[in-house]
Amino acid sequence: MHRDRLLFHHIGIACRRDALAHGAERETLDLLGYCPEGEEWADDRLGMKGQFMVGAGAPRLELVAPYGSHSPVTSWLERGIKLYHLAFFATDLSAELGRMRERRAKLMLPPTPAVAFGGRHVAFVMLPNLLLIEVIEKD
Repeated sequence: MHRDRLLFHHIGIACRRDALAHGAERETLDLLGYCPEGEEWADDRLGMKGQFMVGAGAPRLELVAPYGSHSPVTSWLERGIKLYHLAFFATDLSAELGRMRERRAKLMLPPTPAVAFGGRHVAFVMLPNLLLIEVIEKD
């Protein structure tokens, strides 16, 4: 059953570099009761920087902004898309990616160490319905 294999972690929200750097996104989410969780991070390998946000009774958000000269977040922002991805911890990252690919999901980024998760591997998969999923290696 999926409940045993995947555990929801966050919703990724795309934001502009300057909005993250100057806190405009954080200030806006403050209206909804969100506050920062942990420190802001930057990841050269993934081409993004970010900040987790939490709110009472609300899903965790990850604000992600372009970082470096090439970032996958940029194309989403250019199209005006804010909802970037849904993220799940996987008890077995490799097996879960295999199951998703068997159901026509496309691997967008193979397992890569991520700063936001202390070096644990993450992978990005585009589902057939065009929903981007981040799969995070569970410790």
